[in-house]
Amino acid sequence: MHAILFSGMFTFHKDSNFHWFSSFKCDNYSEFRLVGTLMGLAVYNSITLDIRFPPCCYKKLLSPPVVPCDQNIPVGIATVTLDDLYQIMPELAHGLNELLTYEGNVEEDFYSTFQVFQEEFGVIKSYSLKPGGDKIPVTNQNRKEYVQLYVDFLLNKSIYKQFSAFYYGFHSVCSSNALMLLRPEEVEILVCGNPELDLHALQKNTQYDGYQKTDLTIRHFWDVVLGFPLDLQKKLLHFTTGSDRVPVGGMADLNFKISKSETSTNWLPVSHTCFNQLCLPPYKTKKELKQKLTIAISNAEGFGLQ
Repeated sequence: MHAILFSGMFTFHKDSNFHWFSSFKCDNYSEFRLVGTLMGLAVYNSITLDIRFPPCCYKKLLSPPVVPCDQNIPVGIATVTLDDLYQIMPELAHGLNELLTYEGNVEEDFYSTFQVFQEEFGVIKSYSLKPGGDKIPVTNQNRKEYVQLYVDFLLNKSIYKQFSAFYYGFHSVCSSNALMLLRPEEVEILVCGNPELDLHALQKNTQYDGYQKTDLTIRHFWDVVLGFPLDLQKKLLHFTTGSDRVPVGGMADLNFKISKSETSTNWLPVSHTCFNQLCLPPYKTKKELKQKLTIAISNAEGFGLQ
């Protein structure tokens, strides 16, 4: 499974390259539960997903780590900080940090209250961060409370129903006593795979179709790939598998294959991401192979969450 496409359910933040839950209110949150269930199924079946959720998401998935029997008990409510917001909305977090460190008179110069505004389908709506918040000015004395309530609103309260459905969907598949022992970053690895690349291990476990590992084209290929900088190595992995992450079990679990392409050597390499397969023409020189491979992996678009 390489793609999950649910328009409008998630917002992509270009500055952080992460998706986050849309705060738009709706009558039915079943699609969020479906996304959670699909993610849980991927973990259960050891399938990595090219899905860009911030670390805060996995912290919330473990809050609480065991699904409560009582549906009235809040789920997905994590202790969040400005650092968590930085990972998703760095510009907004930077502005809030400037408010915290401002040396002048906050009340006079910022003229803010404990009230926030959000656009929902073209309509600006206001929300009070605390009872009567629209009438409480932000001052030097209460600005820390304001920032904490604002972060909690963005990452917890404003998306509670969306994330709650997502939480129950995920845990309907993955609920176990073992899960509560994991750290958020370990859950992320289960979902997305390991970000650490070991291409020597990939070379060792690669299978060949039409080539032998001693063929000149294959020797050239590994000379080029092992010499790539990390960003190009990740692009190669994404080009051939649909994800730039490594499965939890390591490179051996990728079942990576290089097949001989009988097309003209004027053609670029192609891939079949469903099979983790690279189709490589028998280029005559290492220079030509490097040029064609670099063009292919640098100008390809894979699947993603939109």
